[in-house]
Amino acid sequence: MNRVKAKFITLILLFTFSASYAQQHPGLFLTSQGMKEIKKSLGKYPVFDNSYLELKNIADAALRSEITVPIPKDGGGGYTHEKHKNNYYEMNAAGTLYQITGEKKYAQFVLDMLKKYAEIYPTLGTHPAQNSNTPGKLFWQALNEAVWLFHTANAYDCVYNFISLTDRAYIEKNLFYPMAEFISNGNANNYAVFNKMHNHGTWATASVGMIGYAMGDKNLVEKALYGSNKDGKAGFIRQLDVLFSPDGYFTEGPYYQRYAIWPFMTFAQVIQNQQPELNIFNYRNGILKKAVNTLIQSAYNGEIFYLNDALQKTYKTQEIVYAVDIAYKNDPTNKQLLDIARQQDSFIISGEGLATAKAVYKEKFNAFELKSTLLRDGQNGDEGGLAILRAGEGKTQTCLTYKATSHGLSHGHYDKLSIALFDNGNSILSDYGAARFLNIEPKSGGGYTKENHTFAAQTIAHNTVTVDEKSHFGGNIKTSSKFHSYIHYYNISNPDLQIVCGSEPNAYNGVKMLRTTALLNIKDFEFPIIIDIFSVNSDSVHTYDLPFYYKGHMVSTDFKYRKSVTELKTLGTSNGYQHLWLEASGKTNKQNANFTWVNGNRFYSITTLTNASTELLMTRTGANDPAFNLRSETAFMLRQPNVTNHSFISIIEPHGLYDLSREITSGFKSNITDIKLLKENESYTILKFSIQNGAKYIFTTINKDFDENKQHTVDFEGKSITFTGNYNITQIKE
Repeated sequence: MNRVKAKFITLILLFTFSASYAQQHPGLFLTSQGMKEIKKSLGKYPVFDNSYLELKNIADAALRSEITVPIPKDGGGGYTHEKHKNNYYEMNAAGTLYQITGEKKYAQFVLDMLKKYAEIYPTLGTHPAQNSNTPGKLFWQALNEAVWLFHTANAYDCVYNFISLTDRAYIEKNLFYPMAEFISNGNANNYAVFNKMHNHGTWATASVGMIGYAMGDKNLVEKALYGSNKDGKAGFIRQLDVLFSPDGYFTEGPYYQRYAIWPFMTFAQVIQNQQPELNIFNYRNGILKKAVNTLIQSAYNGEIFYLNDALQKTYKTQEIVYAVDIAYKNDPTNKQLLDIARQQDSFIISGEGLATAKAVYKEKFNAFELKSTLLRDGQNGDEGGLAILRAGEGKTQTCLTYKATSHGLSHGHYDKLSIALFDNGNSILSDYGAARFLNIEPKSGGGYTKENHTFAAQTIAHNTVTVDEKSHFGGNIKTSSKFHSYIHYYNISNPDLQIVCGSEPNAYNGVKMLRTTALLNIKDFEFPIIIDIFSVNSDSVHTYDLPFYYKGHMVSTDFKYRKSVTELKTLGTSNGYQHLWLEASGKTNKQNANFTWVNGNRFYSITTLTNASTELLMTRTGANDPAFNLRSETAFMLRQPNVTNHSFISIIEPHGLYDLSREITSGFKSNITDIKLLKENESYTILKFSIQNGAKYIFTTINKDFDENKQHTVDFEGKSITFTGNYNITQIKE
């Protein structure tokens, strides 16, 4: 009698949970209508069929194997971590296959696995791998727990009607409700993350919201949408307000925009299916649709820019496949996305994936236009930004990035006003990104290595100025997060002269930094060149270091240097300097120094203004790295010691040809014969550069009172130039 009564009470509770949202199953990400369309369309669109067969193979292989739900033990990349990860992929695949084929074996597989999880989950404490201050139970961090629930909620929705009321009650009571509670409120840290503006918070809210919708629990859904207190000060909707700029730039940077776009777009589609009245894809002027376009813009040849904690990822990753398919389905006027979908050569098995696949086969569309742009940072677009300057088209396009953003939350680096350069299909001046071995368990449990903090995040790891061998903001995230850099002017209206100017006044006490970088197409050069002016001003004496981390092999210099051939010394003792071997150093008695390297079939030169005190250093990463965690990266570094004010003025130039197949080498010397600083004060910087054919150019940039409509007259060497705006370039005859 007691068991009957308990069963009756359980069923009443289940009815109460479900009554809040009257819904059909499937009704989260997959819908009944979408499944019907997929059934009718199989065999008509080969690439979509291939994606379907890939998913079917995952499900069929899972059904042939014994269901294993191991007790959690390992960190990222270890057996138990990977097994729980594979389990949610398998459940998601099997649930989808059940909806398409109607074969009960797929639903039974999901049910059997869910019951095994429901059996062990109440017995689990926090994960034994203590590598996170927000540990999960199944995984070493609660983030992975949320990702598990995110996928499994969809699988549960797919087989919901197959599962008996009794089994549903058992699974929800012992697995889904405890997991949702643990993710959102399992401890103080989990509670904070659930209500945090951060990609971890996005995964947490999306997962809890999805299982809430699946179970018909209005309380969980409202917490997911509006925060634990349901007051709108946290939650998924608030994240849409805070984490994206009006341009769709994600404050943690492009790499984590790639990661976060998966829960953002998928959960948004769930919200659209469940509560269309929220009109989520038009929220904040269509911010999610903008975010997808912005993410694709934040790449070179499909590879996401290395900014902040970044690893090698392209827009062919599954998260961006989801984003593109969902974005296109919700805005079919954006036909450029079809070009990306075509390149991805993969579709999600859903109504969104099918709609995109159909359009790829039937619609006419142009290539996605990768263009110069300024992506503003900050929820109001007033916290600096990422400038992207591009010249040319296709895979050999020249592209320069200029980072003048806010810190980027916990994944940010201390590298204000840093640049990176791509050309001819290659990375030329690189950003280090993250020191991490993703899911390789012997390497710090698959997480970030300690060198991510001691080197990769430090200022000296980037192509920007370090003062007195100390990182920006002292390498303190709380301080750095209070400030952002400034973009003073940005102009891409002339494809032959694209330019950005920004400043950072807060990275060091009493030091102001101003960087002006221009991408120029000039008839006297074979390829676009970069003019880079980095001015540092202070009332006290400092040492300034500006590295250029180059990809390729050093070819030549026009200055003498001494290379260490039997013994290496580190460049410094802390703030990233301890990880740099000083391989060579030199000086020059000329006013310019030239450094040339080769990358692919092209040569590259940095010609830079020097004086008798300028130290020319060549460094390589790897010092104080006993576990070989750092990649070997080389830099040509400019050091200006014991000065108050200094401007690093350089021209970066692609040139020549190195053709191994035809054994041809040409143009291996720089075209620049001379750079001269004609005038510099608080208002102007004027430089002259000369090239081998005798042509001479005057380049002028404004250093304050920026106004694109203001007229200026500048004097130099007994001559004058009048121009309107913030910059000017003029060819002169002497």
